[in-house]
Amino acid sequence: MKKISTEFWQRAFLAFTVGLFLSCAARVSQAQELDRSKKPASGAPVTLRIPAIQMRTLKNGIKVAVLEQHELPLVAVRVVVDAAPTLDPTGKEGVSALTAAMLSEGTTTRTADQLAESFADLGNRVTPGGFTTVVPNVDSSMALLADMLLHPAFPAASLERLRQNNLVTLKRQLDQPGYLARRVFANTVWGPGHPYERTITESSLNAITRDDLVAFHGRYYRPQNVQFVVAGDVTPAAAVAMVEKAFGKWPAGGFKARYTIPAAKSAAAGTIYLYDRPNSPQSVLLVGGVGPARNTPDYYAIDVMNTALGGAFSSRLNLNLRETHSFTYGANSFFNYRMTPQPGEFYAASQVQTAKTDSALVEMVRELREIGGKRPLSAEEVSFAKSSAVKSLPLSFETVEQIASAGVSVLRDGLPLNYYNTLSASYRRVSAAQANAAAKKYVDPSHETIVVVGDRKQIEAGLRAAGLGPVVVVDENGKAVK
Repeated sequence: MKKISTEFWQRAFLAFTVGLFLSCAARVSQAQELDRSKKPASGAPVTLRIPAIQMRTLKNGIKVAVLEQHELPLVAVRVVVDAAPTLDPTGKEGVSALTAAMLSEGTTTRTADQLAESFADLGNRVTPGGFTTVVPNVDSSMALLADMLLHPAFPAASLERLRQNNLVTLKRQLDQPGYLARRVFANTVWGPGHPYERTITESSLNAITRDDLVAFHGRYYRPQNVQFVVAGDVTPAAAVAMVEKAFGKWPAGGFKARYTIPAAKSAAAGTIYLYDRPNSPQSVLLVGGVGPARNTPDYYAIDVMNTALGGAFSSRLNLNLRETHSFTYGANSFFNYRMTPQPGEFYAASQVQTAKTDSALVEMVRELREIGGKRPLSAEEVSFAKSSAVKSLPLSFETVEQIASAGVSVLRDGLPLNYYNTLSASYRRVSAAQANAAAKKYVDPSHETIVVVGDRKQIEAGLRAAGLGPVVVVDENGKAVK
């Protein structure tokens, strides 16, 4: 073979460099001709293509939602189990969470290590919540999933390890101001002992036995409380066949998960509930209360309104507290929904400088008051919020996992099967009048609970002087302290 000389390589590199320079120079010249006084036009909107949800039912009552997407040889399977923490026995809060966690700790035929070895052989992970894998591995992955859901061993050593891990996590949470604020909020909004207020504690974790987990699994992990989502390179017939093969003999029985939710406690309107966290460098602010159920007819108007209020970087709360006053790195508002028809919560939140706690709270309350009063949303704000919602939708359907997640949302929230196919049109139909009506109905600080977590010595006097309402110092359970 003839050897290429050094001179050849030098000339080639020179030619490449000159060509690259000329190309860059041409691009710079082209850029200089742009009129930068005009905003570039947006590209054509991306067409949203969402697979239709096709429902099937096994003989034992298990429902299967199938979403076909044949672009890649992948299948994502997700399990939706209706066994929420509100079903935990009183005094043993944490049973539902520990039951779910223990499903991957070994079965009656495989130890946790053997499960891990099986996952390694497949090249994909299988959890009690589902899996994503290539088509040839679906049946083997489904068999492992069935083993975990149907035949958990609940080994005592694993239970004790998870219990200790949860106790350590709980201790860390009790030092987190955000967690403390949510605890006070739940107690003051819903009241002590309410299903939405009950939480895992050290005593409840220590009270849970292996028998409790076995009983909870036998009671609620039954076909009537389980649904499957199968998305990807699969047909409805194939999806039903694979689920039937693995779960068709799962016997019915147990109990249908039902939730009896009492009314919320009426927190004192306009009262500031202050939790003392000595030497806290920041204060956490939460202002909110009971929210609507997920199936409320004005859901889309609420979402559009909330985007403008506190659901985006350019929202009113963030621009005020962060950009105008530099009180915080961010301020937001949320509508937290539960499974239909259960009520949710609304709250605005921020972590602010300790020295500016009272000033930040005044501004937050002012924004909440004005959006439903003297400064309603403008047509431009509503238009931006609608556009943001519609244009972001294609990003949620780029992968098989995202498509499966959409199916999970439909089943979990009890939404119509064509929900995502009509979502863009539903947002576009929201008018400024409807968005402002939602603000008046759901955002009213005179009826909201105000929670502040921070250094009492530094912030209490300012909060009292702000004139927003009486200040009550409370513990994490919402009980008044001196």
